[in-house]
Amino acid sequence: MNLSRRSLLLTMASAGVVGLPGQVVAQSAPEGEMVPIELFQDAQELDGLVRLGHPHGYVIMMEFFDYNCPWCKRSANDLEALLKAESEVSYILVNFAILGAESVQATKIALAFRELMGSDKYLPLHLALFKLKGTVNGERAIAEAVKLGANQEKLLEIANSQKIINQMTAALRVGNSLGINVTPSYILGNTSYAGGITLPEKLKIIAKAREG
Repeated sequence: MNLSRRSLLLTMASAGVVGLPGQVVAQSAPEGEMVPIELFQDAQELDGLVRLGHPHGYVIMMEFFDYNCPWCKRSANDLEALLKAESEVSYILVNFAILGAESVQATKIALAFRELMGSDKYLPLHLALFKLKGTVNGERAIAEAVKLGANQEKLLEIANSQKIINQMTAALRVGNSLGINVTPSYILGNTSYAGGITLPEKLKIIAKAREG
């Protein structure tokens, strides 16, 4: 998906939290590719990131994900186990809605939840959205956010703000610069991995990054 297509989705998102059906793209086994380390550093400066694990980890792993991506769901299921196994890794979540307008709507709510409730309370929402069966849209994301204590009126106000649009646009721009066009995609230093990665594979590439 090119940047113009992503921009179109963001334009559709500006109207509210109800969108059109999204598209789920089949994933293939990932292969590591070199990326400029400067772009990885730029990605870490994005507004709206969710930082998990060690606050100053020797290894930093970024995951670009979409709430309607099946491999992202598997990654979310492995996340707590990975953080337990690799307590000194900094794991950064990047909302990267590229699978349709419904993904855009869910991402707007998720980012608004982060703004309203704080990054330290984001993980329960992240896991809850990935536990949902079927398409995750704005309305379903709102329901989960409210269950976790968010005020719906304030949540919607933030979700439809320019700040959230700016966060999403910046993430898409940086992702485009990194050559990311599928979810999940992972960045560790100067290496990117596109597509689904199992927990054992993640542990291997983290070990490789640590040795490097």
